[in-house]
Amino acid sequence: MSTTDNTVQVTSLPNLAQILPYLLGHYPDDSIALHAPGPNFHDGPTMTCPLPDDSAEWQATAENAARQFVAYAHDRGHDLAEGVIIYLCREPRPGQSPEETAALLAPVGTWLTNEFMEHRANILQTIGHVADRWWAYECDIDGCCEGQPLPSPDDPTSVAAQMARLGRVPGPRTRDIIKEFRATADPAFLTDLHTAADHFNSRCATNAGRDATLALTLEQIDAAMSRFRDGATALSRALTTQLIVGLQDDAAVEAGIAHAEDGDLPHARRLWAYLARHCAEPFTQEAVPVLTLFAFVAWRQGDLIAARLALRDAITTDPEYELATGIHLATIDGEDPRDWLASAREAHAHRLTHLQHAVEVASEYRPTTDTTAVRYREALDAAATPYHDQVQTEHGRILARYGTIDIVNGALADFRNGRPQLMDEIAARIIFGLQDLHARDAALSTGEESDLPYERQLWGYLARRCVPPAHRQGAAAPHPPRLGRLAAGRHRHRQPRLRRSPRHLPRLHHGQAAARRHPQRVRPGPAPGDVPRRGGGVRRQPTGPRHPLNHTVAPATAGATPLRRHP
Repeated sequence: MSTTDNTVQVTSLPNLAQILPYLLGHYPDDSIALHAPGPNFHDGPTMTCPLPDDSAEWQATAENAARQFVAYAHDRGHDLAEGVIIYLCREPRPGQSPEETAALLAPVGTWLTNEFMEHRANILQTIGHVADRWWAYECDIDGCCEGQPLPSPDDPTSVAAQMARLGRVPGPRTRDIIKEFRATADPAFLTDLHTAADHFNSRCATNAGRDATLALTLEQIDAAMSRFRDGATALSRALTTQLIVGLQDDAAVEAGIAHAEDGDLPHARRLWAYLARHCAEPFTQEAVPVLTLFAFVAWRQGDLIAARLALRDAITTDPEYELATGIHLATIDGEDPRDWLASAREAHAHRLTHLQHAVEVASEYRPTTDTTAVRYREALDAAATPYHDQVQTEHGRILARYGTIDIVNGALADFRNGRPQLMDEIAARIIFGLQDLHARDAALSTGEESDLPYERQLWGYLARRCVPPAHRQGAAAPHPPRLGRLAAGRHRHRQPRLRRSPRHLPRLHHGQAAARRHPQRVRPGPAPGDVPRRGGGVRRQPTGPRHPLNHTVAPATAGATPLRRHP
């Protein structure tokens, strides 16, 4: 194995076993590791695949890993006929000896070898790593190469000694890396998280609610980042739960990606890891966007091992979460995260423009909450009984209908002439009159193109008077939907449609659309321009990963149904 200006000699099976954590940059606990040596040994492709706890799944996992490694090596122009080295790593379970663990791993090597041979690959060695000892499964001499200790660093010919002379240390173990972001259960916190998820769903029941919730989440991201920048290591329980559920919205994840400057990366990494550690069962699904944010920051920092391990957890939990898949492919293909960052910031700027516009439009029709609300409510209460008495008969309904149209026409004339105010009793009468479907249709169909600005002004004016108690009494004002139709008519010929920002980030390979959040119990609102799926949420055609998770391939069984929270 060559370095820039030095050479490490790998001349024996013990050295071949010992070089693994230097080769990968970490020690892959409970995993299959595959390496195809290049001209300088370390130049060829490598891949790791976690071994499931259930040994009944090992054959399918091994065969799937071999097939993916063949495709992965082929994509990089590497001929596996030149040789593959298999590493099988597992720590003994309680009550199990290293010899028993090594014996359990032996069939995995056979399954891998058989699958590789189907693809004309040549197996150079199959090495078992168990409890700091090594086994060479290709050796057919009884008692030879079975459970030997790894070479001592005091041996000058050992890989460890050679690396130490070069100032190199072995990479950390997987189990130590994942402690940074792996969740731990806190029953009391999970109860609060469940409550926050329910509140999130309630707030996002309307477009205005989704916009307001997104705006709040963006403020909370800024606040949390500021606290971690100032040295905080924890957030309040309320802010933690709100951030976790708020990040189920694609737009919030996009903002999280776009947020941190280079100097803020350590703080952003600690923040996303902190949130991920709070997403224990049955909330592992909610961890997926947070783990993806953590992985993106780690990628920007050059820590590919931590990034890929976090992405492995995200993709295993939700194989259809395409942002995680896209970032994983980008880390393998050597893309520059700065390209993704620039795209995210552009998309986020477009989305903020949309959000600001939505808030401004909502202010036109949202019921007032100031001191005038009492007066509006009294006017509605006073108008309710006479109107309902009048419409008890068909004749009364017809008279009320024509009366409503006359009053609307008079109100429009006032607005057209620069008097955008109505008497309280007149406004209340129109509100109740428009509960009649025929009156609504007539009011909408009589307007000319030139009257659209005044109609929009009138409907917004009336909608602001529909204060909550009036809603409960039956005056469930139809004005916001009408306002939307009029606004669309007004701008149809004058204003280009706001360009829809991408749901997530750039150039995902092999035709993959960028990051859609797979709908779960916590459901984000659709991005501008998305078509709602019947029954709620938005849907895109999912595409799964085609490359191995280089340093992380999901087990064959991991693509099953994503974990879901139980109510």
